[in-house]
Amino acid sequence: MKRFFRAEPGYLMAYNLTNKKTMQVAGKNLNLLNQWLDNGYTNKCIDLLQEHDFISLNLPVQEKAQLKQLILECQNVKAPFRAMKAPEIMNIELTTRCPLRCPQCYCDLNQGQDIEKEVALKYLKEAARLKIPFINLSGGETLVYPHLNELLEFISQHGLNSAIAISGWGFDKARLEELKKAGVDEIYVSLNGSTPEINALSRDGYEMAINSLHLLQADGQVDYYINWVARNDNVQDFPNLVSLAQKYGTKGIVILESKPDASYVLQATLSKDNFLMLAHYLKNHNQVTMPIQVEPCFSPLRAYINNYYLFNRNIGFNKGCGASRNAMAVDVEGNLIPCRHLLYPESYESIEDYWWHSPVLNRLRQFEDYRKEPCQSCYLNNNCISCRAVADKVEKNLFSGNNYCCVREIAQ
Repeated sequence: MKRFFRAEPGYLMAYNLTNKKTMQVAGKNLNLLNQWLDNGYTNKCIDLLQEHDFISLNLPVQEKAQLKQLILECQNVKAPFRAMKAPEIMNIELTTRCPLRCPQCYCDLNQGQDIEKEVALKYLKEAARLKIPFINLSGGETLVYPHLNELLEFISQHGLNSAIAISGWGFDKARLEELKKAGVDEIYVSLNGSTPEINALSRDGYEMAINSLHLLQADGQVDYYINWVARNDNVQDFPNLVSLAQKYGTKGIVILESKPDASYVLQATLSKDNFLMLAHYLKNHNQVTMPIQVEPCFSPLRAYINNYYLFNRNIGFNKGCGASRNAMAVDVEGNLIPCRHLLYPESYESIEDYWWHSPVLNRLRQFEDYRKEPCQSCYLNNNCISCRAVADKVEKNLFSGNNYCCVREIAQ
């Protein structure tokens, strides 16, 4: 069972990586948890924690003592401004090599490099110590990396959650068995259209992706998803993609915001009409039939679809760009960067040192203080932290730029 607690300023974070649930325990619930540890009498907080399998009622004495200590730490632990005390998500760029030729990508199988295994393991060891629960391994093409299985085994053995993104290249039944044996938790298949023609507008390898979904469905032992990039040239096809995802039994679809290409050009950005069409579809979609998640950095869309008359559900560290707040990355050369799309490499002895002392991260956390119009007066600005990679590469302004799909202008 992959589950643990982590002390944050004034609250505990509970993680159950087996059922992919998280919960914040704060205020009254923190007191109720402490009371249960003292007297053993259950209460509403304990019932909720038990319901989602964060704790068991027969918790060993040693684990109870450790939990008591974490509750005490909540009163004293510090965190950087507008951030968690340590990252919650870490991405490691394993390779810049890929055999495919996707229209908006820069990767090449024969011209690129792999991260040194020892460097990747160094950061994974620190991630285990800091209790960074979510580890994303990416490329290039992730399956090209020669030490992938070894890294997955380390992540699994240390009770963390591993996720890999694949195109489908090099993926067959034997490779799937290797990944399962190594302990992979989640596989994300990149697919931008329900047909070869639509997918080819932005991605290569349609048949490879479909074959991967078929193999994963037949196996049925690994959680697998579709990564879909929202673009003006594929958004009308999204309902068909949902049907395809249902056909192949995927656990869900993740909607990604289109990022700038190698030339810093933002291709096929959503028009106002297509943005609203997608938002309307998501607002009315039945999540039971097919879970659909909008990635945090696609914050304008998340803020828009989660807005209600008196409140907005797009809150917390996942309400928008998480770079410097709950997420960071390691590039292929072993440098530390805010995210895989924000190429501001810095060298620090540890993740902890980087998290606290990086001038880039500290400035990113001040984004809200430097907003310009139209974001500054937008009615959703408290629930939106737009993608800094878009601002940086397209608007040439990492810190105070605004996103191309301003919610206020779209909603008018």
